[in-house]
Amino acid sequence: GRFFKDDQNISKPFILPKSSWEEIGILMQNNRKNMPLDFGRPPRNIFKHNAGYKAEEWANWITLFS
Repeated sequence: GRFFKDDQNISKPFILPKSSWEEIGILMQNNRKNMPLDFGRPPRNIFKHNAGYKAEEWANWITLFS
């Protein structure tokens, strides 16, 4: 679960710390059952599966969930 190879960018305001990504992932996982089917496939936990996200998942996350 690392988004950067080092922590040099962690203090910049546009960088979310690991704990925030983990919390977002848990919220996404817990709300899968509440997602309308109109959104398509429910999102996977972004903290655990970000490396395997497909373009559609990133597009949905950026436009619908962030």
